[in-house]
Amino acid sequence: MTEDNGLPERGEMTPDTSADSDMSSGDSAQEATIAGPGSMGMDGFPRMALSMLGIVAAGVIVKNGESVLIPMTVAFFLMLMLQPLADWTAKRVDSFLFRFKARLGRKHKSEESALAKAFSIILVLLVFAILSFGIYVLIRGQITLILSKQSEIINNIFEPIKDWMTNSGLFGDADAVAAHLNSLAESALSIAPSAALPIVSVVFTFVMILFLTTFLLIGRRNLEKNLENNSQYARIEHIVGRVESNTRKFILTKIITSLMTGLGVAGGLVLFGFLDLQDAIIWGSVYFVMNFIPIYGSMIAGVGTILYTMAIYDPNNFLSAWPVIPLVMIINISVSNGIEPKLMQKTLPIGSVTVLFVVILWAWLWGPWGMFLAVPLTIIFKVMLEEIRGTKYWLCVLMET
Repeated sequence: MTEDNGLPERGEMTPDTSADSDMSSGDSAQEATIAGPGSMGMDGFPRMALSMLGIVAAGVIVKNGESVLIPMTVAFFLMLMLQPLADWTAKRVDSFLFRFKARLGRKHKSEESALAKAFSIILVLLVFAILSFGIYVLIRGQITLILSKQSEIINNIFEPIKDWMTNSGLFGDADAVAAHLNSLAESALSIAPSAALPIVSVVFTFVMILFLTTFLLIGRRNLEKNLENNSQYARIEHIVGRVESNTRKFILTKIITSLMTGLGVAGGLVLFGFLDLQDAIIWGSVYFVMNFIPIYGSMIAGVGTILYTMAIYDPNNFLSAWPVIPLVMIINISVSNGIEPKLMQKTLPIGSVTVLFVVILWAWLWGPWGMFLAVPLTIIFKVMLEEIRGTKYWLCVLMET
């Protein structure tokens, strides 16, 4: 009898547990590969469903809350643009008060005093009120201009279109088509004189924007003071700085290019004798405003300018003003495809395809306001997404196309 010491006897084979462990580890690796992060496991379906529900809920809130969200968004972007002017004004007023009190033998205790801040905000709001009044005058002038030339517009634009539609036979009975078009023209002419009246109701929106911009300008300063002792202040300041920098650069670039386009179109119309100075200024102003809508705005303004010019230049010959077509196209292409891309190269973090898509999306959500706000909102979303998920995140890369 031998003592069992737990050791295998000579010649006795020990079970190969390493092979089993290798097989089990291989199976585990295979399972990990199958159920890896790139695959849709059982936990992925609830996560995807929640994400889809979140997107749908956000869309519903944005769509139904436009009456409140639009003024808040406009006020936010106005605050971004007017904040540097307010800070500059506050420093200048504070410096004046410092010198003034020094002459009186009194000490000025703090920089950017409350009086300087209040004066700067009042000045900024005054600038905003003047701009709002200018837009109102522009819209009224555009409506008055079209109404004063309605006979030329009807004879040179509406009547040829009606004749083609009735004679081509493509739209059914000629008499029914003519009657329908005539009713549309009468409705448009009856609505046009009162088209500016809804602007009066928009005054409430502008007043709300005015107050929101004021509170944002004041609240921003207080928020900065409250966050100075926060442990995440440096990161918050970095993100806010990127958002403000990218948004301001985009808006300033659009102001420059829109001004160039408006002045170019107005100057060309006057220089070549297509329109008188008053009409050219109005259409140049329309071009300036519409150019803030990427891609679509300049197209709409261009078509309107061309049709109006060809309609009134020679009432007896619609095509006599055909050179206005290449004139407007050359100015628009030179600025939009030549100057603007160079200025936007380092300021626009999203691609042209994304711009095309988001303008349509925000136009559906918020109408005309959405078309103007689409790109700034997308820039903010892109910057925030990069800070949270990184620049290599698939959606960030996709938005650069």
